[in-house]
Amino acid sequence: MRLIALGTSTLVIGWMLAGCGDYGDDDDSDTGGGTAVGGGTGVGGDATGAGGTDTATGGAGPDLCANVTACGGDVVGTWNVTGSCLTVSGDMDVSSFGLGCPTVTATGTLTVAGSWTANGDGTYSDNTTTTGTETLELPTTCLDVSGTHTTCSRISAPLSSVGFDSVDCVDNAATAGCTCTCTIDQAGGLGVGPMYPSASGTYTVAGNTLTITAGAQEYSYCVDGTTLTVTPVSVGRTATITGSVQLQQ
Repeated sequence: MRLIALGTSTLVIGWMLAGCGDYGDDDDSDTGGGTAVGGGTGVGGDATGAGGTDTATGGAGPDLCANVTACGGDVVGTWNVTGSCLTVSGDMDVSSFGLGCPTVTATGTLTVAGSWTANGDGTYSDNTTTTGTETLELPTTCLDVSGTHTTCSRISAPLSSVGFDSVDCVDNAATAGCTCTCTIDQAGGLGVGPMYPSASGTYTVAGNTLTITAGAQEYSYCVDGTTLTVTPVSVGRTATITGSVQLQQ
């Protein structure tokens, strides 16, 4: 997850808080094992001539819930998302929010759909959508804002201003802090949200790293034939994002 660096966050928050199988031949002699389409093992037919039942298991695809094995490559082209598995965990920097704490603990999952185009002149078009849910655990110190101890319900509005689609913060009796459930429905950003969603911009590649400069967002990536796989690299204010997005050219 990336958070937008908001230069006026403290002022905004202060104001807001103050106001608010294939079958064998059908004959009796079919006693041998057949070969299944897709690599399965055929089970031989029975004595009455009923065809044997083949069981086939297709080859396992890449584990998108793991980070990509970066290999670099040429990203020029239009890439359509065919799968994603992204989890968010760890500390998120909220030091510029005007809250009484520098970080909060974030957990959640993200899903990506749509397409992303890299042009030969170093520009890109981002037509992806990133959706998901994240839970933020705020310690009680977060509620100390400008010398005033505020409430969890008043924390929701400042967090919404960061780019979450919705935020619902409730009291956490165990920590005397807040548990905030945040939803994301973001156009652009290619698997990182909320952050700097943009429909277009410039990109650079260096070694096995793809950088989308609109938000200085980095990805480890690998182009294998017509498949592009990327893993967002934790930079700036984001917590750690684990997993990959797979796109097909």
